[in-house]
Order: sequence, then structure tokens, then C-alpha cells
Amino acid sequence: MSPSNPTSINIDVIQAVLFDVICKDLSTKSYSVQKNAIPEELINLLCERVNSEDGPHYKSAGIGRSVSQHKNQSVRRDKIAWIDDDMLIDQKWNLWTETLRTALNRQLFMGLTPIECHYARYEKGGFYKKHIDAFSGTDNRKISIVIFLNDAWKTADEGELMLYVGPDHDEKILVSPEIGTLVIFLSTEVPHEVLPTNGTRNSIAGWYR
Repeated sequence: MSPSNPTSINIDVIQAVLFDVICKDLSTKSYSVQKNAIPEELINLLCERVNSEDGPHYKSAGIGRSVSQHKNQSVRRDKIAWIDDDMLIDQKWNLWTETLRTALNRQLFMGLTPIECHYARYEKGGFYKKHIDAFSGTDNRKISIVIFLNDAWKTADEGELMLYVGPDHDEKILVSPEIGTLVIFLSTEVPHEVLPTNGTRNSIAGWYR
């Protein structure tokens, strides 16, 4: 029998501990913010993809659902590109989100379905005003996740994600969009907004139903 790969074991253990912390956070305070949450190789590949000339093909984002969706730049000013499962890098991302989904379902008994997600790009001056991710209806979003893909983000670039938490949503959590920071929260319970950015801000946003 060949010896086990110590690096692989360490990564698995680190991810298991991370998922335990996320589940505990979600059950006690409805959100979790984790720095350096994604394996380094994967986060580097995702950053390369969004910074490549042949990267995602972005379109202006809208608000609302299906036939009622419309664009309103007074509410949000960003561009999105849906994850393409034909791309190897996107497949790797989807595989990681499946390991997270398994942990959430095992520990929180949420019955979550596979993720839907897109790349999001905010150019200078971009923002998204305070909102919640869940739409009305039965097939609703339960868990929202955001992973930031900005490898040289500075405080002066701003563009932070603001979470409104607590019983009356009066507690503000400000999250800098630094590379590898993962934000995960209950879609129906945490209003949030993207503050205006002074630089190009890249991320992936996704939802489990």
C-alpha cells in the first residue's frame, strides 16, 4: 500500500474544520466570514480567469426574477457572467461548493440543492444597494455565498460588503473584498449591500436553494 499524501490529508482536515466553523456560525448568528477559505491553487486559478482577456463574458446585471427582471442602475451597477460548467476552472469551483453543500446538509439538515452562481464585476463607481437575496416563492434561496477574487485590494479601493445582522438588522458587519475571503449567510435573514468601489472589484456570488 502506498503511503498517504500528508499534504492532501492536511488540506482535508483544514477544510473539515472550516466547514464546522461555518455551520456553527450559521446556526448561531446567521452569517460567517472566513479569510483564506478556499484552497490556494483554486483561488489563484479563479483570479487568473477573471483577469484574463479570455475571461468571463459579462453582461449588465438586473433586479427581480424571470419575466419581471429589469435593469436599474440606481439600485445596482455591476456586471455578471454565469459559471460555465464547460470550463475546467469553473468545474473545480463547483466541485468545491459541492463539498461545502454536503457539510451544510449533514450538519444543519437544510436539504440544499447544488449551487447556482456567477462571476460579478464592479467597475469604478459600481455598487449594489441594500437588499436580500431571497425572492418570494417556494423555490427560494436559503444560503448565499460570496468569494472575493481581488489579489491586490487596498483600503482606499473601498467596495466593501456590508452585512446587516442581529434581531433588528441594526448591527453592521463590514467585509473588505480581499482575495480568498469567503462570506456565507442565510439568504432570507441578512440584508446586505456592496458599497461604491474605487477600483475594479471581482467576486463570485452564489446561492443554494
